[in-house]
Amino acid sequence: MKHTAYTVKILAALLLIAFLAWGCAPMTPPVKSADMLSTPNLLVEADAAWRAERWEAVELYYAAALERSDLVRSELPTIYSRLAEGASQNGHYHQARIALEQWANLDTSALERADWERLYLDAMAALGKTERLNNHLQWVLGSATVPWETRQVVALWYGEYYRTHDDPEQAMEVLGKFYEQAPDNIAKSLFEQEFSQRLSAMDDVELSRLAMAVTPANQWRFPYALAAFELGVRKATEPEAWSASWRTLRDLAASGELADLIPLQNKLAELEARFGLPRIGLALALPVTGPYAKVGVKILRGAGLAQWQLAQEGVDVELKVINTEAPGWESRLANLPAHFTVVGGPLRVDAFKRFYESDSPAAGVLKKRAVFAFLSSLGDLAEGRDAWRFFTSHNDEVRSLVRLTVERLGITDLAVFYPEEKFGRAMAQTFYEEAAPLGGQIKGMQSYPSRAPKQWTGRVGKLLNVPSDFSNNKDVPLPMPDFGAVFIPDGWRQAQTLLPNFFFYEGDQLVFLGPGLWSRALNEAKDVDEHYYRLAVCPGAWWDASEGGKALQSALTEEGLGQADFWVALGYDFLRFAGRFGSLPASWDSDLVNGRIGKAADMEFSMAPMAWDENGTASQDLYLFTPASNGKRIVDPDKLAERIARAQARREKRMENYEKRLEEEGKAVSRPNR
Repeated sequence: MKHTAYTVKILAALLLIAFLAWGCAPMTPPVKSADMLSTPNLLVEADAAWRAERWEAVELYYAAALERSDLVRSELPTIYSRLAEGASQNGHYHQARIALEQWANLDTSALERADWERLYLDAMAALGKTERLNNHLQWVLGSATVPWETRQVVALWYGEYYRTHDDPEQAMEVLGKFYEQAPDNIAKSLFEQEFSQRLSAMDDVELSRLAMAVTPANQWRFPYALAAFELGVRKATEPEAWSASWRTLRDLAASGELADLIPLQNKLAELEARFGLPRIGLALALPVTGPYAKVGVKILRGAGLAQWQLAQEGVDVELKVINTEAPGWESRLANLPAHFTVVGGPLRVDAFKRFYESDSPAAGVLKKRAVFAFLSSLGDLAEGRDAWRFFTSHNDEVRSLVRLTVERLGITDLAVFYPEEKFGRAMAQTFYEEAAPLGGQIKGMQSYPSRAPKQWTGRVGKLLNVPSDFSNNKDVPLPMPDFGAVFIPDGWRQAQTLLPNFFFYEGDQLVFLGPGLWSRALNEAKDVDEHYYRLAVCPGAWWDASEGGKALQSALTEEGLGQADFWVALGYDFLRFAGRFGSLPASWDSDLVNGRIGKAADMEFSMAPMAWDENGTASQDLYLFTPASNGKRIVDPDKLAERIARAQARREKRMENYEKRLEEEGKAVSRPNR
């Protein structure tokens, strides 16, 4: 073997370290001079040091052995592996790297060994070779020769490496990629066991950081399911958190996409024996008699279906209905047992006010129970702090309309034509506030007296800047308005009178945006004249042809419970949401509620999906409809854009014909100003 200056220096340094170590630890056998030993004896001493884990001597002896010319070639793999181990244990990672690379040059199959991979990865990490680590990871993932036992070692190493380098997403992604390469369920099961043991060894902070990579989309797969389960187990040991944790643990133990769910199921059974099955108490404050009884009963029909379905899954929701039309309902709600910690409803503003009016027996309900009102707004109360909303807001309606016009149709110039009454003014203000952040500009705003239809035509003309002499010059095309879409926050009956006025003033190329009132009225509308509504759009939270809508109708049909609609869907979705949300501890606060809502809302809604931000403010991604002869149909933005283009082309053609006629008459051509 050829000596190098580097090897001589290493040997000298190691010998000095060994002598110093001997001097400090007299019970440790002394390190014999390698130069005084024959090669066979040197290897005997090296082997003894290896077995005793005397790493300084291991590194010294095996480094010296590599300098011997009479070394048998078959002994080289053992020497390289032990030299690399000793150097690594001593913190001499550059020496470990050299030994490993020489071993691989001698035998490329060394890279398929778990001990080679572990030592190599440790050395590269200690030397800060990030790019090499990334490249090596891709090589192992793509290799067809590295056996599974080695892959598992590599997978767990990289998982730990990325975790300790504050990259939980990459840590979990790498583990998942290797898991997919496991040859069979037995290998996957052993991999799951090993990772579970590592999760159990983490402290709460480490586990929480790793679990940040868990999302609703990946929580059922390895390794995310195991991290979520371990986190749930630790939270469950706090009695007040048991109810919320139980649902998560139960779902993962039943539906996790793992090779072996028995360890999860056993742990869940252990916790259930310790804490018992959680009891979820839910109150629904609804009108079930009086003028709004029909709506209340529909909500209860959907809730009843959901309650039955949850019972089949082992989730016990105790439902109590409080009729808000019956005298004394406030006291009955206030006096419910303590485990009724969540309230759905009420449906009317005057009933909701009874929750915080000082003279009401229900005045303390908001402090004792989390109330999810079926209202578009909570009025003076702070959403996400005083109470919560489980209903479409006016902002949701407006936002959906603006997004369509600005983002899908490219119409940024907008107008508002609103009735002079409370709802109209409030909706006009909401539209103004929502348009700007989404890129919309209000180019026109005009009010009209809601109870004076004879004035509506004139007010439409004013919004469109129609010349005062229009009646005397009907053959002259009117100027194009400064906007491409107009929001009309009024009822469907009023819209049927208003929209023809825009056509009278050649506004047939405008997109007419209506509130949710239109959508609800169109559910019952028949024989609609589509001529005026080809470019009309309105939002709604219920679409029977959606996947969630069809699933709800199928469930209702199976149980003989009639037809689905928005109100049925509201009750169905809310009870399932509440079942996932669980019961609240006595010491709950708004932060706890806001933290739970996100996971509870991770479900398939039958109505338009709802979401809540970290502050507990709800939003709903609404469907958009256009009036049709048989009621309404879902909007196809591309087809709507085509209809707009055709309407604009017709108007342009009329203008061209007008200009051509002027030219034939020898008159000056001047297009009307915008």
